[in-house]
Amino acid sequence: MSTNSTGPAADDRMERGLETIRRIERAERPGVLDGFSDVAPGFGEIIVGYAFGDICSRPGLETPTRQLVTVAALTTLGNAAPQLSFHVRGARNVGCTRQDIVETVMHLCPYAGFPATVEALKVVAAVFEAEPEPAGDETTGSAAADDSYERGLQMLKALDGLTAAEPAGSQGSVTDLARCLIEFALGDISGRGGLDARTREIVSIAACTALGTPLRPQLETHLRALLEAGGTEEEAIETVLQMAVYAGIPTAVNGLNAVRDVYRTAARQPA
Repeated sequence: MSTNSTGPAADDRMERGLETIRRIERAERPGVLDGFSDVAPGFGEIIVGYAFGDICSRPGLETPTRQLVTVAALTTLGNAAPQLSFHVRGARNVGCTRQDIVETVMHLCPYAGFPATVEALKVVAAVFEAEPEPAGDETTGSAAADDSYERGLQMLKALDGLTAAEPAGSQGSVTDLARCLIEFALGDISGRGGLDARTREIVSIAACTALGTPLRPQLETHLRALLEAGGTEEEAIETVLQMAVYAGIPTAVNGLNAVRDVYRTAARQPA
């Protein structure tokens, strides 16, 4: 059976998409509608209808959080600076502070690596520099270097339910990597202020989904941690679904499989 791409249903998704992207771009006619008319007529409408009408307008995740999820995905993938710039501006337009955006990008450093994070921060800085007036919400998040290990160890225990004083591994490179995880990824990065624990887990889920199946164990850890941080299963699902736009449908399918497995397991646990 064939389906018709025109008619009331298609009109509805375009209207939803236009309403959503107008809020993000603050333009009556979004630029994407005309950006490909010379090489791929109609592709702009597909973007508006699918990405913004079908996915990004769904309930279950507030628009500012959705923008941070998109910033997280584009930072992690590291291959779409113009789109990152667009969504950083969009995040500002829908109410995200400078600190929200900077902390989101910095939080992705353990997942995306330093080069991708540095390039993303350059994009962010350029957007901030172009803002017409000082926003009055400069970033202030920081973490004291002298207690990075202890702070990170406490976060690891909370995140993974660990009870041992030290991570697995007793010598050599395993210990070095474990200490890097504790001091840098958890103590110095996740231990910074400026972004609440729930949002940090949501952007971590976006990053792990975007990077694909090798990060399935880490994705499952952050799915559990989201609930501990006061998030919901619906927020996890919406975050993963949004990766279908930015990292591809297969990554979203794999992420949804992880969501299903983690939360089904949690539902079976005795109260």
